[in-house]
Amino acid sequence: MDLTTRLLLGMTAFAVLGYLSFVYCGCAGAVDCHFRSCGRQLCGVVYSHPSAR
Repeated sequence: MDLTTRLLLGMTAFAVLGYLSFVYCGCAGAVDCHFRSCGRQLCGVVYSHPSAR
């Protein structure tokens, strides 16, 4: 692998990890946030108010 490929892979990994930490760690502090599961997998994050539950 040359330097450019390593740099691009590193930037991509950093962007993906940054996005996941922004979404899921931000959800940990929100009261209306909970995780949605599809069977045994985590599908995403859902925001709903307590009155809608």
